[in-house]
Amino acid sequence: MPVRLFENFYRNGSLIFGGGQVLTPMLYTEFVQYAPKKYLTSEEFLSGYAFVQGLPGPVFSFSSYIGALAMRDYGVPGEIMGAIMSAAGIFLPGTFLIFFMIRIWDSLKKFRPIRASLEGINAANAGLVAAAAILLFQPLVINEPVKIVVLNALFTIAAFALTAFTKIPAWAIILIGLAFGLIL
Repeated sequence: MPVRLFENFYRNGSLIFGGGQVLTPMLYTEFVQYAPKKYLTSEEFLSGYAFVQGLPGPVFSFSSYIGALAMRDYGVPGEIMGAIMSAAGIFLPGTFLIFFMIRIWDSLKKFRPIRASLEGINAANAGLVAAAAILLFQPLVINEPVKIVVLNALFTIAAFALTAFTKIPAWAIILIGLAFGLIL
């Protein structure tokens, strides 16, 4: 199991380009929806994802969370091993790139086809972030009364507005959401 977690996160860590948020739909599909695994419930995934948004490098922190929950059947030592293997797996590809590719990266960016491909990759990343938003909102809509769906949509819009139009730090918005969630 720890080797499988390392492989899953190493593979996903190899896909990070321009920010870890693009991994969210892939992580959700792999660890929540994929039938043979289903290591986390949708609620666990969304709660953990919301919580780590207030931390630096949220997707990297989130990988440790997923790894710990995936190995919860093995007790606390298993959870620690799962968290370590998941974090190592997601950090290693970027570390390899930094140490081995940085020297030739600047010379590669001088070629027009490379620059053009980077623009296309950035556009695809924007699409993946939009897909993440839609994918993560779907579990909040399915099998819920209309009142709950509307409330979820209002909270989503309010959180976006607070983030975009105020100077309230992200961690404070997350704590406010957590408090409202506990109250309601």
